[in-house]
Amino acid sequence: MADKEVLAHETSVEIDAPIEEVWKALTEAKDIARWFAPNMTVEPGAGGEMVADWGPGIVWKNAIEVWEPNRHLRLVETRDHFISASPAEDKMEPCRLLQDYYLEAKGGKTVLRMVHSGFGTSSNWIQEYEGTRDGWAVCFLRLKTLLERHKNDTVHNLMLTALCYGMDYVKAMAEIVAALPKAFEITLRGKYSISGFIRDVNDSILSVSVQPSSMGTVAYLELMLYGLPDEKAKAIENEWRAKLSQIFPTAAATPAT
Repeated sequence: MADKEVLAHETSVEIDAPIEEVWKALTEAKDIARWFAPNMTVEPGAGGEMVADWGPGIVWKNAIEVWEPNRHLRLVETRDHFISASPAEDKMEPCRLLQDYYLEAKGGKTVLRMVHSGFGTSSNWIQEYEGTRDGWAVCFLRLKTLLERHKNDTVHNLMLTALCYGMDYVKAMAEIVAALPKAFEITLRGKYSISGFIRDVNDSILSVSVQPSSMGTVAYLELMLYGLPDEKAKAIENEWRAKLSQIFPTAAATPAT
């Protein structure tokens, strides 16, 4: 693997929060679950492990290689397949991927820079490269919003998936976009994803991503709902589950919990 050509991309964000709070949000399970995967497990320190769990088939395990509090975190994995809710296992050549998070204090704020490297150059790895490049921008939008505007609010972190058999990702994304509420304001748009704010729901964040696969497309709809009672959050979840079932009548719209 060391002799293969590999790709890398970089994402950075300035967060109006102390560096200690940003480090905590990157490394403590209950805090990561407020902006990343809803179920997190962390064995802290170099030699430990971080596991992000969105539900069946969508579990991401990384070893912790570098642990320098408030400075540098490195996560490492070797993988030969897509992490996906699809029943098809789309294989790729094995690659060793690194996530390097660098933190720098700047005038009371924190600059967070993340370099994700080690992607292969086959077509499947290019898809993964492009998807994660856009995906990290979405994740850092959630992190910044959480720490700057919703630090003390409850967060309902929800994800629904739909298996869109025989449908290409462009069509699947267009179908979901057509069903978005009028109060939704798109902030980020990538090749495989969109993300933005639901202004009339406490500026909660809704993200949609689509993953081409051998069986069609897997669509993921993620909600970060801030400051809502449980019953209201559940009603929004049920509303979107019904919408996905209506949009993709032959698909399985399931909660990733």
